[in-house]
Amino acid sequence: MNQNQRDWKPEKTWVFAVGILEWENSDTFPSFPDAVAGRFDEKLVNFFHTQGVPEEQIIYLKDDKATIDQIRTQFPEFLAKGDEDDLLILYFAGHGDWDSDSNQHYFVNYDANAENRDNYWSISSIFDDIESNFSGSKALLLADCCFSGGLIDEVKQRDSDISYACVSSAYSHNTSTGAWTFTESLYQGLLGDPMVDLDGDQVVTLYDFARYAELEMAFIEEQKSMFFTTSDFDPQMQLAKVSQNILQLEGKRVLVEYEDEWYKAKTLQRKDGQVLIKYIEDSSQEWVEEARIRVYNPEMFTVGESVEVEQDGEWYPGKIEKAWFGIYYVSYDDYPSIWMEWVGSERVRAQE
Repeated sequence: MNQNQRDWKPEKTWVFAVGILEWENSDTFPSFPDAVAGRFDEKLVNFFHTQGVPEEQIIYLKDDKATIDQIRTQFPEFLAKGDEDDLLILYFAGHGDWDSDSNQHYFVNYDANAENRDNYWSISSIFDDIESNFSGSKALLLADCCFSGGLIDEVKQRDSDISYACVSSAYSHNTSTGAWTFTESLYQGLLGDPMVDLDGDQVVTLYDFARYAELEMAFIEEQKSMFFTTSDFDPQMQLAKVSQNILQLEGKRVLVEYEDEWYKAKTLQRKDGQVLIKYIEDSSQEWVEEARIRVYNPEMFTVGESVEVEQDGEWYPGKIEKAWFGIYYVSYDDYPSIWMEWVGSERVRAQE
């Protein structure tokens, strides 16, 4: 790819990636064995290698290499090597944590001790390290984990000369699934997949990716991806030109009838009056007639409506604050606003 067709230059880019699918304390932090095959954190790092980011400008701490000592030692040293106008890309995948008492957010390192959060990689320390050590002008922070929206909560509190963009798989008070949906969306965007080019201008921008990830996470995982930029970090930053080498699939989000039940799916191709679809539940594909397909347009509760919301198997009275694409931002009647969160359809019901 011609480097002039995107707004980031490999020689000016620094990538610090942490991907953890297993933990030393596996009783507290269960592993993600189903995510090991074809892991997208590795694909992401390999992408930057192939695009010409110098070897010394990429650090990838994987699984048991991602201890708190390694992170705390290598991250500041790595940042200090950056130069003026450089771009930092920080990526994390694994478990995240949130302390509701202090409202602090954490990425869970391999050797995290559940008895003491001082041993966790705190999101506040990430910004402290960047502010103290990085000489570049922009930082793109990406996280695929529970409570990853803590990046956005933190950056909103900062007054910095560095321009930030944060994209997370989940809201700051929400858990996240163990699937690769978010990181796969990022990878597709960097490759220039036509499906991520939402406005059809043949360029995949940061906004295109963030919006595509938001739609994918809501449709597939029923959770809310978040996006925020500060200062002069352009949300229309060009990540890639649309690739002519990637088959352009239709990609509409639909419901498909099968044995009198309706299942989520995405359309792939159309031919001779039939549609090739891919089911979300098991990734299987099938050619179906148009009559078996309907647009995904879920019936939803309305904003302001009183409902009950499930939390840890119990139902609590609450209210719909926002409603979008099958998911809801809810408040709880008897709890403060810090507990407001995004929830999927199965966690909301009409008040009895």
